[in-house]
Amino acid sequence: MTDAPVFEVRDIRKEYALGKPGLFGGKVRSLTAVKDVSFALRRGETVGLVGESGCGKSSLARTVLRLNEPSGGEVHYHGQDILALSRPEMQKLRRHIQVVFQDPYSSLDPRFTVRRILSEPWQIFPDIVPPEQREARVAELLTLVGLNPSDADRYPHQFSGGQRQRIGIARALALEPEVIVCDEAVSALDVSVQAQVVNLLKELQDKLGLAYLFIAHDLSVVRHISDRVIVMYLGEVVEEGPVEEVFTTPRHPYTVALLSAVPLPDPSRRDREVIVLEGEVPNPIFPPSGCPFHPRCAHAQEICRQTPPPVRTIGPTRARCHFAGALDTPPDLAHAADDGPS
Repeated sequence: MTDAPVFEVRDIRKEYALGKPGLFGGKVRSLTAVKDVSFALRRGETVGLVGESGCGKSSLARTVLRLNEPSGGEVHYHGQDILALSRPEMQKLRRHIQVVFQDPYSSLDPRFTVRRILSEPWQIFPDIVPPEQREARVAELLTLVGLNPSDADRYPHQFSGGQRQRIGIARALALEPEVIVCDEAVSALDVSVQAQVVNLLKELQDKLGLAYLFIAHDLSVVRHISDRVIVMYLGEVVEEGPVEEVFTTPRHPYTVALLSAVPLPDPSRRDREVIVLEGEVPNPIFPPSGCPFHPRCAHAQEICRQTPPPVRTIGPTRARCHFAGALDTPPDLAHAADDGPS
């Protein structure tokens, strides 16, 4: 891993205007899906992104890739501001930043053979692989992801879910990228298959020096693959830091609650306290005052209801909480999510 960021996001923001003037009492309201998020990815590094459904993880991924145009902030690839690029310039840059999607059933064209799926990116970027070498490169990509070169003539419906996701990974690798966004890339797979795909991603990273933004719900998977982790709630980062530090000594009560809910395979540890969050995630159109987590937080004080919390730095961890570092961590929490894929 090198120190210079390959991909850097600074205070990225995404808002959606709702309705027209005259609605909501004459005021055009907006929904803030992503609020001032910053992170950096270095070569050979994985940043895990976790949080409940609706917290803004996928919106963040789509925004930093300019699949959704951001409302503010900066996104840099090797120091170049990609938000300032024209559409043709952005198309050229996309070969360096690829995506593995969540659903391996809908992300592959059912009418295409695997050979055509893997070769199609070279129609857009013909300089990457000369036509006379493409047959061999398809075979090489299939071997790289653990499939047989003879699979090139088969169609997606002839493969299992895990095999389809391997094809999706091979398609992402076809353009020889430096950064891959894994948007819930293992969430639709069985647990044993998840382990195989996650281990494949780690092997490819070690071999090719890839940088991953890894989005997932499963904290054990995130712990297994990530170097650093970002915890999101209602569109903003509430905690970030090295993965072992965040998992063993969480500083934000939301992170503590997420970790307490991780299932443990060891029967001797199953009687630990599980923190149940009351209520639902607040409506992002009408976010609560002060700390967005305070309606569900057992430690909330009056200051939490009135004043947005600052970001506090405690060692290598940063947490957005008035009482970050002052809350007791349940003693069994250090073992949470430590039984990841093998």
